[in-house]
Amino acid sequence: MVVQQPKSSDPHPFTYLFHLLPPALLLIDILHAGRLRMAGTSDLLLAALAGFWIPLALAAFLAARDRGRFLLRVRGPLLSVYTVFFCLMALELGLWAAYRAMPPAVWRPGTHVVFRPDPEVFSGVSGVAHFHVNELGLRGPTLDRAGSAYKIVAVGGSTTLSLMLDGSKTWPEQLMQEMNARQQGTRVWVGNAGVNGHTAVHHLTMLRHLTILAQADLILILCGLNDLQNTLAFEGASTQAQVQKSADQYRDYLLAGAAAPFPLYRHLRLYRFARKATDWLIERASSEQRQELWDAMALRSRRAAGPVSAIPDLTSGREEYRQRLHTLAAECTRLRRRCVFLTQPTIWRSDLQADVEKLLLFGWVGPKFRPRGYVSVPELSRGMDSYNQVMLDVCRANNLECYDLAAALPKDASVFYDDAHFTENGARLVARSISRHLLAMPPFRVTAMSRRAP
Repeated sequence: MVVQQPKSSDPHPFTYLFHLLPPALLLIDILHAGRLRMAGTSDLLLAALAGFWIPLALAAFLAARDRGRFLLRVRGPLLSVYTVFFCLMALELGLWAAYRAMPPAVWRPGTHVVFRPDPEVFSGVSGVAHFHVNELGLRGPTLDRAGSAYKIVAVGGSTTLSLMLDGSKTWPEQLMQEMNARQQGTRVWVGNAGVNGHTAVHHLTMLRHLTILAQADLILILCGLNDLQNTLAFEGASTQAQVQKSADQYRDYLLAGAAAPFPLYRHLRLYRFARKATDWLIERASSEQRQELWDAMALRSRRAAGPVSAIPDLTSGREEYRQRLHTLAAECTRLRRRCVFLTQPTIWRSDLQADVEKLLLFGWVGPKFRPRGYVSVPELSRGMDSYNQVMLDVCRANNLECYDLAAALPKDASVFYDDAHFTENGARLVARSISRHLLAMPPFRVTAMSRRAP
């Protein structure tokens, strides 16, 4: 029996199997990200395509009766694939050499998302909401670096971010408009660094790692709601370890330029440039809108149907909150930045009407979507007041600048569309209140215009 030896000119099987390396690495990368709960829908779709192609290509190779002829037939397409692959590799290396590492960012610079809030769910919110991210990775207008603007950055949770409001209607942007309209001596720029769910621990992470905060003339810190809610969810037990773990994960995201550590392919320069280009061309209807709508509806229905639960002991939570505020203040001192602490406004009050109470969704005790009950509105009001008092006490004891925003706003549905998120009118009142406080102090001059303003 004569065994046919492969001709020296026949392609080696390695030349075929090598093209499976990129999809195999991509699949491993995304599966690892999925295990860490960092993979998105688009990542899983890519993983599915890679998982489909690898066995299909292997099956085609193994099923070929004459593998030498099979390799000759696919040599042309393989050459094209490898040419594209190595060109992309060269371009990626060139981009890494030409561009420095992505600076820390709260959101991916250049992102533009369009929301269409349902007024039946988010009352007091109208029209289309545009979510623009500037070159600094903040929500808000571009900063003219050549100018001499007084730079203000608002740090907070979802009540600062105001996701369902158009950018021009959020309180940070309205604050900028208000301050520039009431005085002409100093041009003001305000950036929005709010992030849903952030606590005072997350705010500290931002202060330590977000470059623009070290360059800001003034940092506004609005916090308290999420610190209180975490204490309720943990039924009065310590939340510090869990919140710190979340803040550490957020630090990695922040330092990566608003990108999760995994999957790794998202850190490729080519991927980032492609995403930036599509952000310019496409108005994205983000899944965040669906998530926000679903969360609001689900949480409202759960609260309405859930049992009333006694408020847990807040002693541990308040003490942790006190220490967090002390640490934030120390970081402001280290950075030599002016920080103004803002108390947390809410709609909660002891005599809240039943029809307004249907709008509420906070106050769960135990896991968010499997709570054992909900704290009554009067107890929530007293709990929030106690957290706000902690802030006022810390500011008074340490000679910190603090503004009692909670005391400046009405507690009704014209200001809030749920427990604490502002309507368009509410955001306007927030901006006006903070503006009056800031304009009455250096470096601003209180003009006749500001004194006459209603």
